[in-house]
Formats: sequence, C-alpha cells, structure tokens
Amino acid sequence: MKRLFTLMLVAGILLAACNSSQLSISELESVPSKVQDVINSDSTLQMITSGEKNTYIVFHSTEEVSVELEVTENILNIKINTTNRGNTELKQYVYQLHGEDSEHDTINVLVNGENAPFDGGMTIL
Repeated sequence: MKRLFTLMLVAGILLAACNSSQLSISELESVPSKVQDVINSDSTLQMITSGEKNTYIVFHSTEEVSVELEVTENILNIKINTTNRGNTELKQYVYQLHGEDSEHDTINVLVNGENAPFDGGMTIL
C-alpha cells in the first residue's frame, strides 16, 4: 500500500539537487559508497538523495534496462524500459539525475509504460 503513495514525490528536492543547465540522467559505473550503503537489494525501485546536488534512481532487474526522461508540463517522467537478456541474475542499475531549475512538482516513473512506485519512498542521506 505504501507503494501507491510514493509516486507523489515533490520535485523540489530533485530541483534543489540539480544545478546543471539541461535535464539528463546517466548510469553510474561506480556508485559512491554512502549511496551503496543505503541501497536496499530487496527493493525494485528506489530514490536516494544526497545533499543538494545528487539524486539517484536505483532499479533492480534480471533484464537489460534503458532509461530516458520526458517532461510534460510540471511532471518529470522517468521511463525505464526492459528487454529480456536471457539471464536470471538480478542486476543493480544506478542512475544519477542532472537537471535544470524548473517547475517540476511530480516525478513519475514508468517501467515498460506502467506506473511504478518507489519502494519505501525516498531515502535522504
């Protein structure tokens, strides 16, 4: 039931964390240890913020993952698409959001076109 409420996140935290000139998301090759320490391997989707400039999206999947951003009015949509890679090993994908100061008040995550809530809400370091 908690999952249904976590979709309503205030983007103010995200916007405070972003100072670059263009909204983007990038997969991290090396995850900072303080972030890795709070990642819950039992969660499928997790949001972690650290300080004012760092917002991370963590997604666990057995499939290959690609991510893109889309902005619709005041909503930031994070689109996660998965494709079968023929493996049953769970893999951790960690992405960092970079963005511009704008008026997003909602973050919406879509996995293969379906709304997906953050497990356990947002973690703040």
